[in-house]
Amino acid sequence: ANTEQELRKALDWLLEHGMKALVLDLRETPGGYLRSAVEVCDLFIDRGVIVSTRGRGGRILNLFEATSKGTYPDFPMVVLVNQYTASAAEIVAACLQDHHRAVIVGQRTFGKGTVQELIDLPAGSGMLKLTIATYWRPSNRNINRMPGAGENEDWGVRPDPGFEVKLEGADRLRWLRSRRQRDRVRLDPNESTVPELFDPQLDRALEYLHEKLAKKDR
Repeated sequence: ANTEQELRKALDWLLEHGMKALVLDLRETPGGYLRSAVEVCDLFIDRGVIVSTRGRGGRILNLFEATSKGTYPDFPMVVLVNQYTASAAEIVAACLQDHHRAVIVGQRTFGKGTVQELIDLPAGSGMLKLTIATYWRPSNRNINRMPGAGENEDWGVRPDPGFEVKLEGADRLRWLRSRRQRDRVRLDPNESTVPELFDPQLDRALEYLHEKLAKKDR
C-alpha cells in the first residue's frame, strides 16, 4: 500500500545525489495492489491511459489515466522483468513500455492479469474469491494469459526487440544465489568483500543506459 510513497522517497534521494538514469527491477515480483501500480506509473508519465479493467466481451469497467502533477523528469529508464513478474508488476511494465517511457529487458512475464473480488460468506464461514475482470494495456491488449493460450499469442509483457535475456536452469540458479549473497545482511564488521553479482539481465540494462547517456552527452 505504501509503494508509491516509498518509491518517491527513493527517487528524490537519488536525484539529489546526481542520478542520471534508472533501473526498476520488477523480477520475481508477484504483484500487489492495483492502486499502487497506477500510482507508480503516474510517477513516470504525465498523460494517457495507464490501465483499464474489462469484463466479459471486453466491456470497460474502469479506466485509469495519468496526471501531470508530480511526474518525474524524462531520464533514461529500464524495467527488468522475468517469467515471475506478474499482475500489478505487469501493469507497470506494460504501461511504461506502451508509452515508450522505459525499455523492457529480460524475459516475457507471467501473464496474470485478472481482477478478483472478495465476498464474505455468511456467519464468518469464509470468503469467496471471484474473478470479475482482466487488466488491459494502454495499447488495448490483454495482459492475462487465457487458458490454452500459446507462446505466439498476445499476453503478458515481452522485452523490447534486442533486449531479451533469458535466465533459465543453471544460470537462473546461479543468479538467485548470487543476488542472495549480495543482499545478505553482514553482521561481521570484518567481512568487507561482497561476492561479484552474476546478472546478465542487469548487465544488458546498464549497457543500454550507458550508451544512451553517452549519446546524450555528445
